[in-house]
Amino acid sequence: MKKFNYAIVHATIAFTLFTLISTIFCGLSYADEQLQPNNRYKIIGPVYLSGIYRNLNNRQLNKQMAVGSLTAVRFSGPEVAFQCEVPVGTIMTIIGPAPKRVSLPVFANRYFVRLDPDPSRGLDVVLELNRRMEGGLDGLNPELFSRP
Repeated sequence: MKKFNYAIVHATIAFTLFTLISTIFCGLSYADEQLQPNNRYKIIGPVYLSGIYRNLNNRQLNKQMAVGSLTAVRFSGPEVAFQCEVPVGTIMTIIGPAPKRVSLPVFANRYFVRLDPDPSRGLDVVLELNRRMEGGLDGLNPELFSRP
């Protein structure tokens, strides 16, 4: 009887691990291959642009030393140079894919975008599909974005 109980426990653990690994590595994202260059979206909800320093030892607000990060949540820390709410009605245009921070499938897809009007202070703006940004409108959250 003990062998049978151990077999059930092992099978349950194996199934759970298999399910977890499959979900992480094979799970489909709404945004897979849907955000195409030149697609335009109107911002209709609270979206924030943050200037993020790439290096805390050299805090300069230029394209080489900082990046603009578009998120749906406010956050703070020593890496944040500035944060502002992007006005409702701003048009966001997808420029193209941005490199992932770490090239593993569990990390969110990233895209370079252009905002009009542009509050980026000259920084490249990156949209990372996490923090409530991902959804069913071509991969974007329809509570935050719509088609213009």
